[in-house]
Amino acid sequence: MTDEDKQPRIVASLSLEPSLHSFSSSQAPNLNLTLTLDHDKPITIYADDLAPSLMIACGAFTIYDLKTGIEVKQAKRTHCRIPLPSKVQVDVNENLFHTLYPLTPLTLLAPFTRELRDGGTPPRAGSDSEYSGRHGSCGVDGLETDHQYIMTLASNPRILWHHVRWWEYGTKEEILGAGGLDARVVKFRPGPHKPIEVDTSEIRPVDFGCVS
Repeated sequence: MTDEDKQPRIVASLSLEPSLHSFSSSQAPNLNLTLTLDHDKPITIYADDLAPSLMIACGAFTIYDLKTGIEVKQAKRTHCRIPLPSKVQVDVNENLFHTLYPLTPLTLLAPFTRELRDGGTPPRAGSDSEYSGRHGSCGVDGLETDHQYIMTLASNPRILWHHVRWWEYGTKEEILGAGGLDARVVKFRPGPHKPIEVDTSEIRPVDFGCVS
């Protein structure tokens, strides 16, 4: 069996940094998704769904309030990938290509809060008079001060974040430099190899807290 006959394995882990969030800060903690490749050679993945920001928005996590023992209601949206009409040009988003090197962790991150547009409003406590998350919290936005929480993977997320549809052997520079990539195929169709199901068995519950 050659190196390329062996299906690459990707192992994921999660963390929050810092693990104690202060609502007096304008910055939310970062959700870190760390990927480690178990293979003999580098591969490059197209991380369209494998994105911490989408995981947060699409309900990839369950959060429990350890003070009340109750699951926290979260805002969730469904992520759809609908192919564009054939006459519409599709461009390759180079920022979504990431090279994984053997046994070398790669961390993707995003603020652990609802998506902020144009600067937006920083995370607020649910008891804050200016909080407007009517459809549930998102990340630390909408949680309570002086409460401890635990976050686990949700059983029914609205996004298949752990399914790597498109990947190729080699580095990002090699693949993009060779040319010939069809952006429509990369974005909407099956990849050149069997999809990789990310190994989530090593992901542990994440403890964190919020203060004023």
